[in-house]
Amino acid sequence: MTLSEYLYENFYRKNFTKTWSKLRGGVLLAFLNILLFLFIMPIGGVYPAMADWGIWLYRLAGINIQPPWGTLELPHLSIISVLNFGLILGFFSAALFTRQFKIRKDTISGYAQGFIGGALMGIGSFLVGACIIGGFYSAIMSLSLSGFYMMAGLLIGGYYGGKVLMWQGRKKAEKLIAELRIVPKSSIGVEKEYKSRQPMAGIILTIILLAAASIYFLAGKNLLGGIILFGAAFGIVIQRSAFCLCGAFREVFTTKKNETMRSLMISLAIGVVGFTIIKANGFRPANMFVLPAGLHSVIGGAIFGFGMVITGG
Repeated sequence: MTLSEYLYENFYRKNFTKTWSKLRGGVLLAFLNILLFLFIMPIGGVYPAMADWGIWLYRLAGINIQPPWGTLELPHLSIISVLNFGLILGFFSAALFTRQFKIRKDTISGYAQGFIGGALMGIGSFLVGACIIGGFYSAIMSLSLSGFYMMAGLLIGGYYGGKVLMWQGRKKAEKLIAELRIVPKSSIGVEKEYKSRQPMAGIILTIILLAAASIYFLAGKNLLGGIILFGAAFGIVIQRSAFCLCGAFREVFTTKKNETMRSLMISLAIGVVGFTIIKANGFRPANMFVLPAGLHSVIGGAIFGFGMVITGG
């Protein structure tokens, strides 16, 4: 057996031909977040990075906007931006390796719903001060009361967002039944098999990712080099396990399934133990990643939860 055959059978087929279980994804994400917390900080989500990117776009357009949180760093030197760059590259690479990348079209109403849902998620993130990853996932692991408040809001938003999705589902089902026609046998064709080049593109993207990390290390910016690799690991695990926080809050109200929510609770429990051990031994301050808690956390969580459900993720 050649090296390529060995890697294909023992690495590629085992990890990139079948979707990982939700439990596996939740456990891996918890341990990754614990290691990242020990390394520098827990994963904080995309909200701060997107805010930075928005300010940079405004500045490129000639509009000088000052960030409310202090000095604005260049995207390639910002810890949170580099973490998100790594997450995107890791997620994209995993999708290519599994031949699952595809540009899908939607209706005008679908695009409008996505825009409205995204806007609501932005408003919710602003009220909470973080998105669902930082304001809920990492916050609860830090035993921050704000995380539990946001969870209450997410359940409320997920419930009403699920109601909207179920109403839309019934409308679509009624329309399909009304338009149902017998398809002539002559119109049924056999899809031709083809050899996808996506895995090769995934290899190229992985090389680019490793090259970027190497550049950081060679430039003496070891922290950023490690951060981009952490981000890639998060992206790969999320893509391969389809571990979606939105799905956890959506499925319990729509399909009545609890696999994702159960895996999320196990992930949070592991994270709480890991974060507590780290703080108890003085490796990180006891108040690190403990966010302000209040009614704004519940309201922001509800708005975010509703938006993420109607958007689909």
